Amino acid sequence: MPVLATDRIVEEFGVSPTYPNINAAVTAAVDGDRIIIKNRAGEIPWIENIGIDKSLEFLSYTNDGYFVVQGTYNIAPANGRVVLINGMRNTAGSIGALAGSSSVRGTRVRVVDSYLVNGTINLASNFFDADIVGCTLVNGSVSLFFGNVVGNDIDCSQVNDEGISVNSTTSGASVDTCAIVGNKVKGRVGYDGIFGSTIGQVLHIRNNYVQHGWMGIEVYEGPENNVANLIWNNTVTAYNGNFTTYGINLANTNPNSIWEIMNNAVTRTWSGECRGINKDSGNQGQINVYFNHISTGISTPVSAGFTFAGSNTIDQAITLNADGTFLADGAAIDGGNPAAPFYDLDLSAGDAGAYGGSYALPNFHPLHTGAARVYMTGHPFNVRQGSTLRVKAVSFDR
Repeated sequence: MPVLATDRIVEEFGVSPTYPNINAAVTAAVDGDRIIIKNRAGEIPWIENIGIDKSLEFLSYTNDGYFVVQGTYNIAPANGRVVLINGMRNTAGSIGALAGSSSVRGTRVRVVDSYLVNGTINLASNFFDADIVGCTLVNGSVSLFFGNVVGNDIDCSQVNDEGISVNSTTSGASVDTCAIVGNKVKGRVGYDGIFGSTIGQVLHIRNNYVQHGWMGIEVYEGPENNVANLIWNNTVTAYNGNFTTYGINLANTNPNSIWEIMNNAVTRTWSGECRGINKDSGNQGQINVYFNHISTGISTPVSAGFTFAGSNTIDQAITLNADGTFLADGAAIDGGNPAAPFYDLDLSAGDAGAYGGSYALPNFHPLHTGAARVYMTGHPFNVRQGSTLRVKAVSFDR
């Protein structure tokens, strides 16, 4: 007979069959159990550091609510371990890793629909395959080796780290896609907003709104498999800096890697030297740069040597509202790649920037509503009569 998972209820002053704190429930749990957490009176946080060495789910007792905690939640890797943290509000604490090992990507972690007031999510290890989805980090950053970062609101302007960092120098069981899609990122001066260096995943960096104080988006390496890495429809603005800032920077790309830099809007609000789409040293990959819009007032809008470097707009001012939408219509409106697969959701010609195309930023915010959430889809961008339409959706249910 299969062993059924148990819901272990955490309740203040709880007596059996409930548990008086989260650690007690974790200690009693076995693989597959759910830790369902009732908030303390007045939503005073559960103040505990939690070590997770089993396959567990952490959930709020209240539908569409947060469970309120304070402390670090560290996960020990092990082959086949699966951990879900759904709906955490952590007032002062991070999510990270304990000592241990597994095969590459052998430990599956999902952190979804959570709110960290002052803490990071750091699962930068070959052992973890992590999805960080729909989270708010008020003063923190996200670091992974393998996984996806989708629909988060990340302010790391006071944190000495990149806003989002995906840095895998080891191949997984197979090379697949890392989606860095639909995020709002405000980076710290002197650090990247989004950094990607990977040979184990093809990067899809799409529809992010990035405010930065050095490099908005920086990428290295890339799998040597002739499969395109996509940097599409991002809005990137330099809001401050100590020295030269760069909107999108490519360096040390690998032979047989392909990079498509398309439909991005790059601008600035600070007064120092700023470069747009920059070709740094060590590039050996194929880098195509086209249908991007770089604001006037940027010293080097597009570096020489990129394929299609002349197919970009560099003579229009780009000014933004606080949410990254365009303050006034300009060339970036309807100015993306005119091909039908890149149309906006209203079937008009695609806009450049984070609000253009089918993965437009509003698709991902807000996520903290309703019981079931579809947070990512994969689908063909050309639909032809007589063809079978296949759509893959990724979701979670509270």
